Amino acid sequence: MKDRLSLLKEYIDKNGKISLKELSSAFPEVSSMTLRRDLARLEENNDVIRIPGGAVSVDSFLREKEAEFSQRINYKTEEKVEIAEKAAALVEPNSCVFIDGGSTTTYFARFLPDDNYYVLTNAVTIAETILNKVKPTVTLLGGDLKKNNYITVGKTCIDFIDGINIQTAVMTATGFVRDTGSFTCGSQSEAEVKRAVIEKADLVIMLLDSSKVNKKTPYTFATLLDVDYMVVDKEFPEDLKQAMVQTGMKVY
Repeated sequence: MKDRLSLLKEYIDKNGKISLKELSSAFPEVSSMTLRRDLARLEENNDVIRIPGGAVSVDSFLREKEAEFSQRINYKTEEKVEIAEKAAALVEPNSCVFIDGGSTTTYFARFLPDDNYYVLTNAVTIAETILNKVKPTVTLLGGDLKKNNYITVGKTCIDFIDGINIQTAVMTATGFVRDTGSFTCGSQSEAEVKRAVIEKADLVIMLLDSSKVNKKTPYTFATLLDVDYMVVDKEFPEDLKQAMVQTGMKVY
């Protein structure tokens, strides 16, 4: 006979997302306090993710996030491939490369030649992509794993960055504010990691498709003065490219 935890897990897996009230109805013989403790144990076992008032099946959550990432990575595919191919040609073999998390940088990781690179990343998707190659070495930075995009952040991650040497950082942004020349993202914890990487890197390459121009998100992590190379798509505003070149930046 299956124990209560197994039955709870099966019920949550079947429904995907469930409230504590619904669980109490499905398991009337179990008190609400016991159900809360059971959910905590299931979360410790990585079977569910607790949310306010209930829980979500990990399997359901992963399927949802895979669908979201697939949607992002398939948006403006031609532009991202163009940027990734150009950027991959800029990185020297036998170098230490940090690859930022994102859909465009995932394409970059795919196009990176199967050569002797030492790759650092805080993105699980990037690490998996590089592991499909034979010659590169990959290190996934430790830290708190964000559930929405599988990127590590926090003090452990930043402490790791502080203790390593980065020759080239391949970065991306959620938005670029033209008036201030600021690169932005939507998470403070991600912005802190991006700043730490840029500060440590000898060379910073920013990958930015034209849809990011004047898209504003809350947290600034860099400005044009922090970037050495910009890699953009053919739809990128020509006058903005020229303005970037005037700052001494190389634009590809």
